[in-house]
Amino acid sequence: MRPISVLLVDTNPTLLRVLTDFLQEHSQNAVVVVGTASGATEALAQAQALLPQVILLDLQVPGLPCLEMIPRLRGMVPKAGIIALSLLDANIYQKAALAAGADEFVGKATLGTDLLVAIRRVARSVGPKESP
Repeated sequence: MRPISVLLVDTNPTLLRVLTDFLQEHSQNAVVVVGTASGATEALAQAQALLPQVILLDLQVPGLPCLEMIPRLRGMVPKAGIIALSLLDANIYQKAALAAGADEFVGKATLGTDLLVAIRRVARSVGPKESP
């Protein structure tokens, strides 16, 4: 079984590194980070070039409001699952992200317990990545 390919999008380079390390160490090789991006333009380009199975998208990415970026990503990589991330774990942010087209919402405070579960669930729902 091939690992789940993930694109990480967040403005914090430390968090990108920590998440990459966390996924590598705790997924038992079931998840591989294929790319990272720190802004909207870079995220859209990376998503189109890498065609990840799952995109982890911080709601505070500069360059384009995240709630506008989710539908754009859907149009560019319709088979990718999108998980919105936020430090603001309020119900209103979760509802807005899901309404914009995200498959899941994970608060950054619960990344250690909820992230891998969400990635696996979203990857199952979007199916395996097709080879080009």
